[in-house]
Amino acid sequence: MGKKEIHRSFGQVDYREAVKLARLESLKADALFAEADKRLFPASVQHGVASTDERLQKIARDYFRQLERSAAPVPFSEDERSDRLRQNEEDAANVSTSLNDAGLQKIALRVGREAGLDVSTSSRDSTRLVEAVQRALIEHHLRDADRAALRPEGTYDPLFKGADKSADQARPSLSFKEAVRQFKSAPERASVSPKTRAAYEFRYHVLTELIGGDRDVAEITRAELREVRDLLGKMPPNCTKRYPHLSLKRAILHSDKEGVAPMSAKSVQLYLDALNALFRWLTAEEMVARNPAVALRGKPAPEEASRRPFTTSELNQLFAHPHFAKRNTSGGWMYWLPRLALLTGARFAELLALEAKDVATVEGVPVLFIEPNAGRKLKTKGSRRFVPLHQTLLEMGVLNLVKDRKGTELLFPDAAGPKDMLTARNKEMGRRIRSVFPDKSLVFHSFRHTFKDAAQKARIPREFTAMLGGWDLPGGRAAMDGYGRDPLVKLLQEEINKIEYAGVDLRSGESEKSS
Repeated sequence: MGKKEIHRSFGQVDYREAVKLARLESLKADALFAEADKRLFPASVQHGVASTDERLQKIARDYFRQLERSAAPVPFSEDERSDRLRQNEEDAANVSTSLNDAGLQKIALRVGREAGLDVSTSSRDSTRLVEAVQRALIEHHLRDADRAALRPEGTYDPLFKGADKSADQARPSLSFKEAVRQFKSAPERASVSPKTRAAYEFRYHVLTELIGGDRDVAEITRAELREVRDLLGKMPPNCTKRYPHLSLKRAILHSDKEGVAPMSAKSVQLYLDALNALFRWLTAEEMVARNPAVALRGKPAPEEASRRPFTTSELNQLFAHPHFAKRNTSGGWMYWLPRLALLTGARFAELLALEAKDVATVEGVPVLFIEPNAGRKLKTKGSRRFVPLHQTLLEMGVLNLVKDRKGTELLFPDAAGPKDMLTARNKEMGRRIRSVFPDKSLVFHSFRHTFKDAAQKARIPREFTAMLGGWDLPGGRAAMDGYGRDPLVKLLQEEINKIEYAGVDLRSGESEKSS
């Protein structure tokens, strides 16, 4: 043939197109050299070369599968995905540079040894091994770049066409229905609350019907999930109840044709998050090679009014209103919860589910223990805490709430009744606040914002504010980590008593004294 090297110019094309063209030219060059080999070497030698090539190609495909299996999940953050895309493109370019790269040769020899191939660094087989491993690395980096860019995953080298799928075919087929069952019964979900379990049972039932229970999870594509997302975006609340005689897909299309309002964008995202959680778990358990639902988003939800703190005049208006001015011997949750939230920074659920045992005295200081119980779970790691009761609350007689109650008896028994007490009472509280203030930015959580602002005005150190309100510090660290309980009590009591609301009458409009 008279050639040792072949040079090709691709003109002005972008990097990705250049890589594709380079791979095609490489394959053409391989064919040319193979033809030259046929002319130069006898058939007996050719048989040995072909056998070696087949083995090297198998080693390359096996190594490629190994790279794909070990690839990290695609990050959710756009910045992290951009970094990963850039890194993969750089890695593909670097690997493509030369077969003489020492790092590439070292990897190739290791891969060859692990595959049981006996090659020396100077042999012709060694060069072909390095090229085979190079092809696997380039293919892996280009596919991972596709994943990072959320593009459909391409095949850039025919050698690896279907290579990822052949690995999947080696494992038993797993239906979507069975995958959901295994996901729900995994040990890490054993402690899920009945309410949460019921919610995701329903979501996965809907997803199973839309995707198909018998669909092999390894074959589900990003495009399919986008179609599911679009269907969910048209699905109205109670869709199956509206059209009980239609399949879910037909019911969705029928409701869309009739102009029935679909469920909220926030609800749609809950289904997509459930899909992502399922495939993230399947990927971690090595049941599928990749997560086709990563970062799958529906239409953005309309912006909600930002929650804001109460002003002094708004607090006085609220506390003087008949809804919030009365307390009674059975608790008076509507009276006490806003006042407790204002002077502890606690969340609605943390307060409503308080039990008698959650109020105790430590080092002579009355404190409120906020811990998980049968009535509530805590939102974050830092939510588990104790809060010294503010002097104003003590003067208002908050300790009378525990006089005749013991152990797990509710501090506010008058809130009990509804099956889902927290949800029902939270909605009721929201309606009452809305009856006083039509402003949607004022909600019960506004008391928490007001507390945080008051702590800042009182110049309470940030870490102590986080301890009192149960806010996590940067890095997911709970503020109380590393502290003993008893030494902190008096210090936190001093800090919380610095909080004051000048001009706010917490007793305004009281018409009935507690006994």
